[in-house]
Amino acid sequence: MKPSNDQELVCGINAVKEIISIRPRSVLKLLLQNEKQNSRIESLSSLAKKNHIEIILEEDNFFERNFIEQNHQGVAILCNKRLEENETFLEKLLEKENLLILILDHLTDPHNVGACLRSAAAAGADAVIVPKNRSCHLTPTVRKISSGGSELMPFIVVTNLNRTIERLSDSGVKVIGADADKGKNHTEIDMKGSAAFIIGSEDKGLKRLTAEKCDTLAAIDMPGGIESLNASVTAGIILFEYVRQNNHPKT
Repeated sequence: MKPSNDQELVCGINAVKEIISIRPRSVLKLLLQNEKQNSRIESLSSLAKKNHIEIILEEDNFFERNFIEQNHQGVAILCNKRLEENETFLEKLLEKENLLILILDHLTDPHNVGACLRSAAAAGADAVIVPKNRSCHLTPTVRKISSGGSELMPFIVVTNLNRTIERLSDSGVKVIGADADKGKNHTEIDMKGSAAFIIGSEDKGLKRLTAEKCDTLAAIDMPGGIESLNASVTAGIILFEYVRQNNHPKT
């Protein structure tokens, strides 16, 4: 079974459950590893039947061939691809009040991007923004690691990240970059109202020009002596500081 250009295979119980729950009409088939059964897989099968999704049993080699080095858990779906958004979608988004946006500045590790999407969805963010080039987009691995976050979160791909940051600033959105060396303690920064948080790449952090376009830079105090945190951990901490300061989850 080979997906067409507008289709993809997504594996893992959590990711599959979220996609079927959120957009069942996009799911073409539920694929189960032959003879593998447990209560969670039985629950997925029931959900698929409820939504009139065809269930197919596949041999072990199907999962080994299609999900190399992924914990597929004996479950996958064939579905239509989740669409990425563009600058036009962002313009519509800017009409809302009290925006919460996460910007990923050239992150390339799909595990990091997926975890960032999960944190953004949990914090009630309105969108995640990434640049078109030299960054990880919505791959099947990102989808799986996000545990459904990618299905809830608009994923906006922009041609020029710095121009997008300028557009956010012009619209009254506070732009706050994560910088462990030059940033102010993140709990001391006023995050009330609309805000966009920028997380830098795994190896180099924020690009110089990107940092210069931020209204302020934030750092997380680490008394344990570790020099830096994983990008997705940083994103989670800062996003939930925003939630704390605004006194309620985003809706």
